[in-house]
Amino acid sequence: MSVTFDLTLVRDIADYQFGPGVGQKLFPEGCEVVKSSKNRLRRVTYNGALLCTFGRDSLINLAKEGAERLSKISTDKYLVASDEAADFVRKGRSLFVKHVLRYGYFYAGEEVIIVDKNGSLLNWGRALWSSDEISDLSGVPVVRERGENV
Repeated sequence: MSVTFDLTLVRDIADYQFGPGVGQKLFPEGCEVVKSSKNRLRRVTYNGALLCTFGRDSLINLAKEGAERLSKISTDKYLVASDEAADFVRKGRSLFVKHVLRYGYFYAGEEVIIVDKNGSLLNWGRALWSSDEISDLSGVPVVRERGENV
């Protein structure tokens, strides 16, 4: 397989996972796609920084640099945390429903980013609930965070 095909595949996965047009912005030219000995996608780096890895489901698991890049791109896979919760979320603590100010559209299990009111990345992880369920919940965490001390 060619390098161009691998990057195109990664961008297509990003478009599927985060929305149309995200792949090109998240993974610019010059990204290095690393594959396993069995030809499975493993990780993507850009200028030496890890952007993401791939899980068994072949979906993107963002790394810190990838989450930072995604926070600057328009996507529906986000939650906005209150100022009160921002420091806790930044340190890797759970974001509870009562501290969610706004959110996009996502399903439970999807990779999402958590930003503050200014759009700065606080953390990222897998949504425990879909965006449709959030308004009906109280007192439960919304995202299982991946990052610590962002």
